[in-house]
Amino acid sequence: MKLKIALAIALSIPSTAVLAEDGAVKIGVLNDQSSSFSALGGTEVVHAVELAIKDHGGTALGKPIELVSADHQNKPEVGLAIARQWLEQDGVDVIADMANSAIALGVNTLIGETGKIGLFVSPLTDKPTEADCNGHVIAWAYDAHSMFTGPVKALLSDGVKSFFILSPDYEAGKVQEATEEAAIVDGGGTVAGKIRAPLGSTDFSSYLLQAQASGAEALILNVSGPDLVNAVKQVQEFGIMASGMQVTLPALHQSDARAIGVEAMQGVRFGVPWFWKQDEASYEFGKRMMEITGNAPGWIAAGTYSAVSNYLDAVETAGTDDPDAVLKVMHEMEIEDFFIHNSTMYPNGRLIHDQYSLQVKTPAEVEEKDDFFKLIAAIPAEEAFKPYSESACTIGK
Repeated sequence: MKLKIALAIALSIPSTAVLAEDGAVKIGVLNDQSSSFSALGGTEVVHAVELAIKDHGGTALGKPIELVSADHQNKPEVGLAIARQWLEQDGVDVIADMANSAIALGVNTLIGETGKIGLFVSPLTDKPTEADCNGHVIAWAYDAHSMFTGPVKALLSDGVKSFFILSPDYEAGKVQEATEEAAIVDGGGTVAGKIRAPLGSTDFSSYLLQAQASGAEALILNVSGPDLVNAVKQVQEFGIMASGMQVTLPALHQSDARAIGVEAMQGVRFGVPWFWKQDEASYEFGKRMMEITGNAPGWIAAGTYSAVSNYLDAVETAGTDDPDAVLKVMHEMEIEDFFIHNSTMYPNGRLIHDQYSLQVKTPAEVEEKDDFFKLIAAIPAEEAFKPYSESACTIGK
Protein backbone atom coordinates (compact mmCIF):
# COMPACT_ATOMS: atom_id res chain seq x y z
CA MET A 1 0.00 0.00 0.00
CA LYS A 2 2.80 2.43 0.87
CA LEU A 3 4.43 1.74 -2.49
CA LYS A 4 1.18 2.41 -4.36
CA ILE A 5 0.67 5.69 -2.47
CA ALA A 6 4.19 6.84 -3.23
CA LEU A 7 3.77 5.93 -6.90
CA ALA A 8 0.45 7.77 -7.09
CA ILE A 9 2.05 10.91 -5.61
CA ALA A 10 4.94 10.70 -8.05
CA LEU A 11 2.59 10.30 -11.01
CA SER A 12 0.46 13.21 -9.87
CA ILE A 13 3.31 15.75 -10.20
CA PRO A 14 5.30 14.71 -13.27
CA SER A 15 5.49 18.14 -14.85
CA THR A 16 7.29 19.81 -11.92
CA ALA A 17 9.75 16.95 -11.55
CA VAL A 18 10.56 16.84 -15.25
CA LEU A 19 10.78 20.60 -15.67
CA ALA A 20 13.12 20.95 -12.71
CA GLU A 21 15.87 19.31 -14.72
CA ASP A 22 14.95 19.17 -18.41
CA GLY A 23 18.37 20.22 -19.71
CA ALA A 24 17.00 23.34 -21.40
CA VAL A 25 17.86 26.55 -19.54
CA LYS A 26 14.98 29.03 -19.47
CA ILE A 27 15.34 32.43 -17.84
CA GLY A 28 12.48 34.73 -16.89
CA VAL A 29 12.86 38.47 -16.32
CA LEU A 30 9.96 39.74 -14.22
CA ASN A 31 9.78 43.46 -13.48
CA ASP A 32 7.88 46.70 -14.00
CA GLN A 33 8.00 47.78 -17.63
CA SER A 34 5.20 50.35 -17.74
CA SER A 35 4.78 52.25 -14.46
CA SER A 36 6.67 53.72 -11.49
CA PHE A 37 9.76 51.46 -11.53
CA SER A 38 10.07 51.04 -15.30
CA ALA A 39 12.74 53.73 -15.73
CA LEU A 40 14.95 52.12 -13.07
CA GLY A 41 15.21 48.84 -14.94
CA GLY A 42 12.31 47.72 -17.08
CA THR A 43 13.17 46.78 -20.65
CA GLU A 44 16.77 47.89 -20.07
CA VAL A 45 17.14 44.82 -17.85
CA VAL A 46 15.73 42.60 -20.59
CA HIS A 47 18.34 43.94 -23.00
CA ALA A 48 21.07 43.32 -20.42
CA VAL A 49 20.00 39.69 -20.03
CA GLU A 50 19.87 39.28 -23.81
CA LEU A 51 23.46 40.53 -23.87
CA ALA A 52 24.46 38.11 -21.09
CA ILE A 53 22.99 35.21 -23.05
CA LYS A 54 24.76 36.36 -26.22
CA ASP A 55 28.08 36.69 -24.37
CA HIS A 56 27.63 33.15 -23.05
CA GLY A 57 27.36 31.90 -26.62
CA GLY A 58 23.59 31.58 -26.72
CA THR A 59 23.57 27.99 -25.50
CA ALA A 60 23.94 26.08 -22.25
CA LEU A 61 24.25 22.33 -21.82
CA GLY A 62 24.24 22.07 -25.60
CA LYS A 63 20.79 23.66 -26.03
CA PRO A 64 19.67 27.21 -26.88
CA ILE A 65 19.07 29.39 -23.83
CA GLU A 66 15.49 30.62 -23.72
CA LEU A 67 14.44 34.03 -22.39
CA VAL A 68 10.96 35.17 -21.44
CA SER A 69 10.05 38.53 -19.90
CA ALA A 70 6.90 40.07 -18.50
CA ASP A 71 5.58 43.31 -17.04
CA HIS A 72 4.01 42.78 -13.62
CA GLN A 73 2.68 46.38 -13.68
CA ASN A 74 3.49 46.73 -9.96
CA LYS A 75 0.46 44.56 -9.19
CA PRO A 76 1.17 41.67 -6.79
CA GLU A 77 -1.64 39.52 -8.16
CA VAL A 78 -0.35 39.96 -11.71
CA GLY A 79 3.27 39.29 -10.76
CA LEU A 80 2.47 36.18 -8.75
CA ALA A 81 0.24 34.77 -11.51
CA ILE A 82 3.02 35.21 -14.08
CA ALA A 83 5.63 33.65 -11.80
CA ARG A 84 3.37 30.69 -11.01
CA GLN A 85 2.73 30.06 -14.72
CA TRP A 86 6.46 30.24 -15.47
CA LEU A 87 7.65 28.04 -12.63
CA GLU A 88 4.89 25.44 -12.49
CA GLN A 89 3.96 25.07 -16.17
CA ASP A 90 6.40 26.78 -18.55
CA GLY A 91 9.67 25.27 -17.40
CA VAL A 92 11.35 28.52 -16.32
CA ASP A 93 14.45 27.66 -14.27
CA VAL A 94 15.26 31.05 -12.78
CA ILE A 95 13.48 34.38 -12.30
CA ALA A 96 15.70 37.45 -12.47
CA ASP A 97 15.39 41.10 -11.34
CA MET A 98 12.03 41.10 -9.47
CA ALA A 99 11.45 44.84 -9.02
CA ASN A 100 8.87 45.62 -6.31
CA SER A 101 9.38 44.21 -2.83
CA ALA A 102 5.73 43.28 -2.28
CA ILE A 103 5.76 41.10 -5.40
CA ALA A 104 9.19 39.71 -4.53
CA LEU A 105 7.83 38.41 -1.20
CA GLY A 106 5.12 36.36 -2.93
CA VAL A 107 7.48 35.09 -5.62
CA ASN A 108 10.01 34.13 -2.93
CA THR A 109 7.40 31.86 -1.34
CA LEU A 110 6.59 30.36 -4.73
CA ILE A 111 10.26 29.73 -5.47
CA GLY A 112 10.58 27.96 -2.15
CA GLU A 113 7.59 25.76 -2.97
CA THR A 114 8.78 24.86 -6.48
CA GLY A 115 12.48 24.57 -5.65
CA LYS A 116 13.51 26.82 -8.54
CA ILE A 117 15.95 29.77 -8.31
CA GLY A 118 15.51 33.52 -7.89
CA LEU A 119 18.19 36.05 -8.80
CA PHE A 120 16.81 39.13 -7.02
CA VAL A 121 18.50 42.39 -7.98
CA SER A 122 15.89 45.14 -7.55
CA PRO A 123 13.85 44.40 -4.41
CA LEU A 124 14.92 46.09 -1.21
CA THR A 125 13.12 43.80 1.20
CA ASP A 126 15.52 41.43 2.95
CA LYS A 127 12.91 38.86 3.98
CA PRO A 128 13.79 36.38 1.16
CA THR A 129 17.25 36.01 2.71
CA GLU A 130 16.24 36.69 6.31
CA ALA A 131 12.99 35.74 8.08
CA ASP A 132 11.49 34.09 4.98
CA CYS A 133 14.68 32.50 3.66
CA ASN A 134 14.39 29.26 1.71
CA GLY A 135 17.91 28.98 0.28
CA HIS A 136 16.76 29.32 -3.33
CA VAL A 137 16.84 33.11 -3.69
CA ILE A 138 20.13 34.92 -4.21
CA ALA A 139 20.07 38.64 -3.37
CA TRP A 140 22.67 39.91 -5.81
CA ALA A 141 23.14 43.65 -5.47
CA TYR A 142 22.45 45.28 -2.10
CA ASP A 143 20.31 45.42 1.03
CA ALA A 144 18.86 48.16 3.20
CA HIS A 145 21.82 48.23 5.57
CA SER A 146 24.46 48.49 2.82
CA MET A 147 22.59 51.21 0.92
CA PHE A 148 20.93 53.38 3.53
CA THR A 149 23.05 53.54 6.67
CA GLY A 150 25.99 55.23 4.92
CA PRO A 151 24.25 58.55 4.09
CA VAL A 152 22.89 58.79 7.64
CA LYS A 153 26.33 58.19 9.16
CA ALA A 154 27.81 60.83 6.86
CA LEU A 155 25.29 63.45 7.98
CA LEU A 156 25.77 62.55 11.65
CA SER A 157 29.52 62.93 11.26
CA ASP A 158 28.91 66.39 9.77
CA GLY A 159 27.08 67.39 12.95
CA VAL A 160 23.48 66.90 11.82
CA LYS A 161 21.36 65.76 14.75
CA SER A 162 17.70 65.92 13.67
CA PHE A 163 16.09 64.31 10.63
CA PHE A 164 12.79 64.18 8.78
CA ILE A 165 12.19 61.03 6.71
CA LEU A 166 9.94 61.03 3.63
CA SER A 167 9.38 57.53 2.24
CA PRO A 168 7.13 55.84 -0.32
CA ASP A 169 4.18 53.99 1.20
CA TYR A 170 5.01 50.41 0.22
CA GLU A 171 7.19 47.56 1.52
CA ALA A 172 10.55 48.94 0.37
CA GLY A 173 9.77 52.38 1.78
CA LYS A 174 8.99 50.89 5.18
CA VAL A 175 12.29 49.03 5.15
CA GLN A 176 14.21 52.19 4.20
CA GLU A 177 12.51 54.21 6.92
CA ALA A 178 13.18 51.63 9.62
CA THR A 179 16.83 51.18 8.59
CA GLU A 180 17.51 54.92 8.59
CA GLU A 181 15.67 55.54 11.84
CA ALA A 182 17.73 52.85 13.56
CA ALA A 183 20.96 54.35 12.20
CA ILE A 184 19.92 57.83 13.35
CA VAL A 185 19.09 56.70 16.89
CA ASP A 186 22.22 54.53 17.13
CA GLY A 187 24.28 57.54 16.06
CA GLY A 188 22.83 59.81 18.74
CA GLY A 189 20.43 61.70 16.45
CA THR A 190 16.68 62.20 16.61
CA VAL A 191 13.83 61.74 14.13
CA ALA A 192 11.85 64.96 14.16
CA GLY A 193 9.20 63.47 11.90
CA LYS A 194 8.46 60.88 9.27
CA ILE A 195 5.76 60.41 6.67
CA ARG A 196 4.96 58.09 3.76
CA ALA A 197 3.66 59.22 0.39
CA PRO A 198 1.59 56.94 -1.89
CA LEU A 199 3.47 55.45 -4.83
CA GLY A 200 2.94 57.61 -7.89
CA SER A 201 2.50 60.88 -5.97
CA THR A 202 2.82 64.04 -8.04
CA ASP A 203 2.18 66.61 -5.30
CA PHE A 204 4.61 66.53 -2.37
CA SER A 205 3.78 70.02 -1.08
CA SER A 206 1.99 68.92 2.09
CA TYR A 207 4.77 66.49 2.99
CA LEU A 208 7.47 69.10 2.41
CA LEU A 209 5.61 71.66 4.50
CA GLN A 210 5.52 69.14 7.35
CA ALA A 211 9.26 68.58 6.94
CA GLN A 212 9.91 72.32 7.15
CA ALA A 213 7.61 72.71 10.16
CA SER A 214 9.39 69.88 12.02
CA GLY A 215 12.52 71.97 12.42
CA ALA A 216 14.68 69.06 11.26
CA GLU A 217 18.17 69.86 10.03
CA ALA A 218 18.06 67.27 7.25
CA LEU A 219 15.41 65.80 4.98
CA ILE A 220 15.90 62.22 3.78
CA LEU A 221 14.08 61.61 0.49
CA ASN A 222 13.54 57.89 -0.02
CA VAL A 223 11.38 58.17 -3.13
CA SER A 224 12.67 57.19 -6.57
CA GLY A 225 11.77 57.26 -10.25
CA PRO A 226 9.10 59.77 -11.34
CA ASP A 227 8.22 60.40 -7.68
CA LEU A 228 11.78 61.57 -7.01
CA VAL A 229 11.74 63.83 -10.04
CA ASN A 230 8.57 65.52 -8.78
CA ALA A 231 9.81 65.70 -5.19
CA VAL A 232 13.16 67.31 -6.07
CA LYS A 233 11.48 69.91 -8.29
CA GLN A 234 9.15 70.84 -5.43
CA VAL A 235 12.03 70.91 -2.95
CA GLN A 236 13.52 73.62 -5.16
CA GLU A 237 10.20 75.46 -5.50
CA PHE A 238 9.76 75.56 -1.71
CA GLY A 239 13.33 76.76 -1.21
CA ILE A 240 14.00 74.03 1.33
CA MET A 241 17.75 73.83 0.74
CA ALA A 242 18.01 77.61 0.54
CA SER A 243 16.42 77.80 4.01
CA GLY A 244 19.28 75.73 5.44
CA MET A 245 17.79 72.24 5.53
CA GLN A 246 20.09 69.60 4.05
CA VAL A 247 18.51 67.18 1.59
CA THR A 248 19.95 63.71 1.06
CA LEU A 249 18.97 60.95 -1.33
CA PRO A 250 20.03 57.58 0.08
CA ALA A 251 19.56 56.04 -3.37
CA LEU A 252 19.87 57.64 -6.79
CA HIS A 253 19.53 55.80 -10.07
CA GLN A 254 21.04 56.62 -13.44
CA SER A 255 17.58 57.28 -14.84
CA ASP A 256 16.74 59.64 -11.95
CA ALA A 257 19.77 61.81 -12.64
CA ARG A 258 18.99 61.77 -16.35
CA ALA A 259 15.44 62.97 -15.71
CA ILE A 260 16.30 65.63 -13.12
CA GLY A 261 19.64 66.86 -14.48
CA VAL A 262 22.97 67.56 -12.79
CA GLU A 263 22.19 71.27 -12.48
CA ALA A 264 19.56 70.53 -9.85
CA MET A 265 21.33 67.53 -8.31
CA GLN A 266 24.97 68.67 -8.24
CA GLY A 267 26.81 67.85 -5.03
CA VAL A 268 24.27 65.32 -3.76
CA ARG A 269 25.87 62.24 -2.21
CA PHE A 270 24.39 58.75 -2.22
CA GLY A 271 25.33 55.07 -2.27
CA VAL A 272 25.17 52.43 -5.01
CA PRO A 273 26.37 48.87 -5.70
CA TRP A 274 27.84 49.97 -9.08
CA PHE A 275 28.00 52.73 -11.67
CA TRP A 276 29.03 52.60 -15.28
CA LYS A 277 32.20 54.71 -15.05
CA GLN A 278 33.73 53.23 -11.90
CA ASP A 279 36.44 51.35 -13.84
CA GLU A 280 37.42 50.28 -17.37
CA ALA A 281 35.44 47.04 -17.35
CA SER A 282 32.30 48.84 -16.17
CA TYR A 283 32.80 51.55 -18.77
CA GLU A 284 33.10 48.94 -21.52
CA PHE A 285 29.83 47.32 -20.43
CA GLY A 286 28.20 50.73 -20.21
CA LYS A 287 29.19 51.66 -23.76
CA ARG A 288 27.90 48.33 -25.09
CA MET A 289 24.54 48.90 -23.41
CA MET A 290 24.43 52.47 -24.67
CA GLU A 291 24.74 51.17 -28.22
CA ILE A 292 21.66 49.02 -27.59
CA THR A 293 19.41 51.35 -25.60
CA GLY A 294 20.80 54.82 -26.28
CA ASN A 295 21.52 55.39 -22.58
CA ALA A 296 24.18 54.35 -20.10
CA PRO A 297 22.85 51.52 -17.91
CA GLY A 298 21.88 51.71 -14.29
CA TRP A 299 23.03 49.27 -11.64
CA ILE A 300 19.89 47.13 -11.83
CA ALA A 301 20.56 46.23 -15.47
CA ALA A 302 24.26 45.70 -14.79
CA GLY A 303 23.54 43.60 -11.71
CA THR A 304 21.08 41.41 -13.58
CA TYR A 305 23.60 40.87 -16.39
CA SER A 306 26.13 39.82 -13.75
CA ALA A 307 23.70 37.51 -11.94
CA VAL A 308 22.53 35.76 -15.10
CA SER A 309 26.10 35.42 -16.44
CA ASN A 310 27.30 33.76 -13.24
CA TYR A 311 24.20 31.56 -13.12
CA LEU A 312 24.92 30.31 -16.65
CA ASP A 313 28.54 29.61 -15.72
CA ALA A 314 27.30 27.60 -12.73
CA VAL A 315 24.94 25.59 -14.94
CA GLU A 316 27.82 24.65 -17.22
CA THR A 317 30.04 23.73 -14.26
CA ALA A 318 27.28 21.64 -12.68
CA GLY A 319 26.52 19.96 -15.99
CA THR A 320 22.82 20.23 -15.24
CA ASP A 321 20.05 22.79 -14.72
CA ASP A 322 18.94 21.02 -11.53
CA PRO A 323 18.43 23.93 -9.06
CA ASP A 324 20.13 22.30 -6.07
CA ALA A 325 23.19 21.36 -8.11
CA VAL A 326 23.43 24.84 -9.63
CA LEU A 327 23.02 26.57 -6.26
CA LYS A 328 25.74 24.37 -4.77
CA VAL A 329 28.14 25.50 -7.51
CA MET A 330 27.16 29.17 -7.06
CA HIS A 331 27.94 28.99 -3.35
CA GLU A 332 31.32 27.42 -4.07
CA MET A 333 32.46 29.39 -7.14
CA GLU A 334 34.49 32.58 -7.09
CA ILE A 335 32.24 35.45 -8.19
CA GLU A 336 34.26 38.35 -9.53
CA ASP A 337 33.35 40.50 -12.53
CA PHE A 338 32.85 44.15 -13.48
CA PHE A 339 29.87 44.39 -11.10
CA ILE A 340 31.05 42.20 -8.21
CA HIS A 341 34.27 42.77 -6.26
CA ASN A 342 35.42 41.19 -2.99
CA SER A 343 32.40 38.90 -2.75
CA THR A 344 31.18 36.29 -0.31
CA MET A 345 27.88 34.45 -0.61
CA TYR A 346 26.22 33.83 2.73
CA PRO A 347 24.36 30.52 3.27
CA ASN A 348 21.07 32.43 3.09
CA GLY A 349 21.77 33.62 -0.47
CA ARG A 350 22.89 37.15 0.40
CA LEU A 351 25.82 38.03 -1.87
CA ILE A 352 27.96 40.66 -0.18
CA HIS A 353 30.48 42.72 -2.15
CA ASP A 354 32.00 46.19 -2.23
CA GLN A 355 29.63 49.15 -2.38
CA TYR A 356 30.33 52.73 -3.48
CA SER A 357 29.75 56.27 -2.26
CA LEU A 358 29.12 58.67 -5.15
CA GLN A 359 28.48 62.35 -5.71
CA VAL A 360 26.58 64.05 -8.52
CA LYS A 361 28.95 66.04 -10.71
CA THR A 362 28.68 69.72 -11.43
CA PRO A 363 27.71 70.62 -15.01
CA ALA A 364 31.33 71.65 -15.66
CA GLU A 365 32.58 68.19 -14.68
CA VAL A 366 30.37 66.28 -17.13
CA GLU A 367 32.53 64.90 -19.96
CA GLU A 368 30.04 62.89 -22.03
CA LYS A 369 26.43 61.75 -22.24
CA ASP A 370 25.12 60.28 -18.98
CA ASP A 371 28.36 61.12 -17.16
CA PHE A 372 26.57 62.15 -13.97
CA PHE A 373 28.51 60.71 -11.05
CA LYS A 374 31.98 60.63 -9.55
CA LEU A 375 33.41 58.15 -7.07
CA ILE A 376 33.95 59.40 -3.53
CA ALA A 377 34.86 56.14 -1.82
CA ALA A 378 34.67 52.37 -2.11
CA ILE A 379 33.13 50.69 0.92
CA PRO A 380 34.52 47.19 1.59
CA ALA A 381 31.92 44.43 1.63
CA GLU A 382 32.60 43.56 5.26
CA GLU A 383 31.82 47.14 6.29
CA ALA A 384 28.82 47.63 4.02
CA PHE A 385 26.92 44.49 5.04
CA LYS A 386 26.08 42.95 8.39
CA PRO A 387 27.84 39.68 9.27
CA TYR A 388 25.87 36.48 8.71
CA SER A 389 25.92 35.85 12.45
CA GLU A 390 23.35 38.66 12.77
CA SER A 391 21.02 37.18 10.15
CA ALA A 392 17.56 35.93 11.12
CA CYS A 393 17.99 33.07 8.67
CA THR A 394 19.07 29.79 10.25
CA ILE A 395 20.38 28.06 7.11
CA GLY A 396 23.92 26.86 7.75
CA LYS A 397 23.83 27.82 11.42
